[in-house]
Amino acid sequence: MRKLLILLFVTIGFSQTTFTDEEIINLENDFIYLENMVDSLAFEDSLKTILVSTLEEELELTNQELKLTNEQLALTEDKVKLVKPSWWENKWLYFGYGSALGVSVTLLINQISDAINIF
Repeated sequence: MRKLLILLFVTIGFSQTTFTDEEIINLENDFIYLENMVDSLAFEDSLKTILVSTLEEELELTNQELKLTNEQLALTEDKVKLVKPSWWENKWLYFGYGSALGVSVTLLINQISDAINIF
């Protein structure tokens, strides 16, 4: 037991180091610097967390907007199908109908005027 106590006191005595005043001031400045770095990193981490949550909300809103845009596109395609004119509603056919009607009315009037001149 005595040898154990002597060994214990010798190891504790030789393992203890003493610092000069300059070394203590340097260590204290290093500790203060490291504490400030930890505080600033914690603050940056909280800001990044807020930024991530904001970006997640923005992504969710963008996905909803994309979904609504796709629905609007589908509705617009259905509207185009409903509004698209049929083949008989073509403007060239209307022009042809009008031209044929104009020529036939003119010929009918000419024939009527020729028939009136005969009598």
